[in-house]
Amino acid sequence: MSLFAALKLGATNQLRFDFEYMNPMPGGSVDNCITFQPVQNHVVIGDDSTIDFSKYYHFIPMPDLRAFANAGFPFSRMADLSQTITVMPKAPNEAQMETLLNTVGFIGAQTGFPAINLTVTDDGSTIQGKDADIMIVGGIPDKLKDDKQIDLLVQATESWVKTPMRQTPFPGIVPDESDRAAETQSTLTSSGAMAAVIGFQSPYNDQRSVIALLADSPRGYEMLNDAVNDSGKRATMFGSVAVIRESGINSLRVGDVYYVGHLPWFERLWYALANHPILLAVLAAISVVLLAWVLWRLLRIISRRRLNPDNE
Repeated sequence: MSLFAALKLGATNQLRFDFEYMNPMPGGSVDNCITFQPVQNHVVIGDDSTIDFSKYYHFIPMPDLRAFANAGFPFSRMADLSQTITVMPKAPNEAQMETLLNTVGFIGAQTGFPAINLTVTDDGSTIQGKDADIMIVGGIPDKLKDDKQIDLLVQATESWVKTPMRQTPFPGIVPDESDRAAETQSTLTSSGAMAAVIGFQSPYNDQRSVIALLADSPRGYEMLNDAVNDSGKRATMFGSVAVIRESGINSLRVGDVYYVGHLPWFERLWYALANHPILLAVLAAISVVLLAWVLWRLLRIISRRRLNPDNE
């Protein structure tokens, strides 16, 4: 049995076994030089071998488009997409169908399994109360048009983007709640095509997510499909909003953070302190001082009892 450190596991992992050994067979005679000839070995991994993730905690702050762009999460949680519902327009055009197929194909490339149990619907009202992750292609259903959750809504050539006060310089850093608050709202008017990938919490289940793939024109869908199929462009997606224009992809972290999965209280405490190294150092220093004080008091009590056994 092999143990893997949890921190060494990322969204995309490669498992490789290297067998580097040989059995040297001596040759020659007593009167001559003895030579050693390595014998070729063949190794086969047993068909019944398994990788046990039963004790691995599943926990991630969302929305996180980086997890979607790199691993197809949250849809790839079930390889056959049995817990995914895709909402399409009533009469999807060719570009929207291409977006669906490209996205499902990309997720299948990550899982290594076809989406044989994917549910596709053109009625947005059927997703109410469903315990499933939702993929939207083409347009936000009326039931989900909530300004507090949706960070970007592409409507023709005019879009409204809720932007936070300041962005973190690195996509891997989760900002504080104050930095994620949408305190300003900008109106973007563009004569060019635009597309977007947005993520937010499902209003029907707090452990489920919604990913919407939106565009305002055929050219917008072309750029969207190009971004989905290009691993380099997907690598630039993070946060809750990825705006795709002719000039490139801009990602934003906006809105409320929610958590998918579970951590025990001690792991959750460590996770909460991970973004506050100064506070963690202060707490560690206080803990050391308290421990030293307790040991000092304990040693004084032991010393007093040894010097004055009658006073016990």
